Amino acid sequence: MKNNFRFIFPRLIGATVIVGIAALIVTTLFKLLIGLVLIGGVASLIRSIAGAKRRELTGQYIPVSAHQFGPYAGHQWNSPVPVNGNVQNTTIVPIN
Repeated sequence: MKNNFRFIFPRLIGATVIVGIAALIVTTLFKLLIGLVLIGGVASLIRSIAGAKRRELTGQYIPVSAHQFGPYAGHQWNSPVPVNGNVQNTTIVPIN
């Protein structure tokens, strides 16, 4: 039994040290990554707020609606669809 401890104990200590150092490196990298993400988020938020304030103070602030851009800009969704300047009712025809 005494020889068994002498054989296993140094290897067990070595494996524990290696696993401990690897865990330390991994957790340090993880903490650095979380810190960089948080710093980037705060910087982005500050830049967004500062840009909005600057636009507001210089008079360049225009409220943006989702319907101001894209292929359906200015389309009234609750009205009939105009075709060639004439308003007509449309019918959905199923295709078999």
